[in-house]
Amino acid sequence: MTDTTTDLYYDPYDFEIDADPYPIWKRLRDEAPLYYNAKYDFYAVSRFDDVERCSVDWRTHISGKGSVLELIKSGLEIPPGNILFEDPPAHDLHRGLLSRVFTPKRMLDVEPKVREFCRRSLDPLVGADKFDFIADLGAQMPMRTIGMLLGIPEEDQEAIRERIDAGFGSRSAYPREPPTMPSTRARTSPTTSSGARRIRPTTS
Repeated sequence: MTDTTTDLYYDPYDFEIDADPYPIWKRLRDEAPLYYNAKYDFYAVSRFDDVERCSVDWRTHISGKGSVLELIKSGLEIPPGNILFEDPPAHDLHRGLLSRVFTPKRMLDVEPKVREFCRRSLDPLVGADKFDFIADLGAQMPMRTIGMLLGIPEEDQEAIRERIDAGFGSRSAYPREPPTMPSTRARTSPTTSSGARRIRPTTS
C-alpha cells in the first residue's frame, strides 16, 4: 500500500538525496514499500522480495521501453539489438551469446591487462589534489575491457568509444534532467545490489 500521509519524499533527481540515499531508502522500506511519486509519475519498490519478484516478472515490468525514467517518459522507440532494453525471447538469445564471452576464464585472462590500463591511467594522478573519476578512468575502462575481451586492437578502442559517444550527441547518454515528456507510469527499484535505480514501465 502506498503511504501518502507522511512527509516521505523520494526524488531520483535530488542531488541531496543521492549524496546519501540510504536513510530515504530505509524509510521507503519501512513506511511505503510501494511508493508513488506524483511529480514524475512513477512507483518505487524498495523491499528485496518485491524487487526480486518484479525483476523476474518481465511481462509486467518490461525493459523494451527503456530502463531509466527519462527514456520511458520520452516515448522513444528503442532500436533493436540493445540487450539492456530487450525482453525475452530476444534478450535471452543475446544474453546467451554474450555469456560465451564473459566466462570466468576469459575474465581472468584480461584481468592483468585491465589492471595495467588502470595503472597507466591513475599513476599520473598520484599527488594531485583531485581528479575526475569519469573523465580520467570511468569513461575509458568499460570500452577498454570489452575491447580486450573481443580482441579489438588497443589503438582502435578509443576511436570506437568516441564514435559511440558522438552518436549520443554528448558525453552522457542520459543527461541528468527531469523528464518533461507525456507521462508513462513506471516502477523503480532503488535497492538493487549495485545501488542503482531500476525503472520498469507497466503494461497498463
